[in-house]
Amino acid sequence: MNNYLIMLGSNFTDIRQLLNLTQEDLAKKMGVSRPTIVKIEQDPSRLTKTLAYAFFVSISYEIKKRIKEVKEINPSAYKSPDSLNTYIKVISGTSLLSAGTIAATASRSLGAVLPGIGVAIATAAGIKWGLKALKGNVKKEVEQKIKWDEEKAKKVLEEVQKKLLEDKTRLLSYLELSSLDISQFVEKINNNEITEEEEQ
Repeated sequence: MNNYLIMLGSNFTDIRQLLNLTQEDLAKKMGVSRPTIVKIEQDPSRLTKTLAYAFFVSISYEIKKRIKEVKEINPSAYKSPDSLNTYIKVISGTSLLSAGTIAATASRSLGAVLPGIGVAIATAAGIKWGLKALKGNVKKEVEQKIKWDEEKAKKVLEEVQKKLLEDKTRLLSYLELSSLDISQFVEKINNNEITEEEEQ
């Protein structure tokens, strides 16, 4: 028996949801079937060392990749009102955060998101009042209010980066680690191995 593996298995669902992954997504990343993930989530004691290693490598890579790719987004490449929607979609696709989460995250520092980005977020989220769905005078009015504000666009990106770093901190907390270091993870597993003699 391994107490750390059982704890990790107990946190499988929370970690998966933190990273906005479905059971199918996680299964593909780990190279296992969806039923394997379901079984672990239903019974944490089914998590083996081999599966734990695959899980750790998958989720570590995932969060690091998102942080790196969001840092590489250049707001200057999305200066026209027409590309605001693309800008939000790129942030959402890279971070795997929903447009609604991006809006909520951005509003923490901006108070209110600039009109153009607000409409772009709504459009990216498929909200029916997104720019494409607006009609007649209302659409013209909104289009006139859309102005590219690179400083605010950068702020949106900064807030998404902060959110991803917060997610990484929460992930480390779930894993009971100080860093996403494989050797630290292996030590944690090895140090929590209980032999049959110790159990008795």
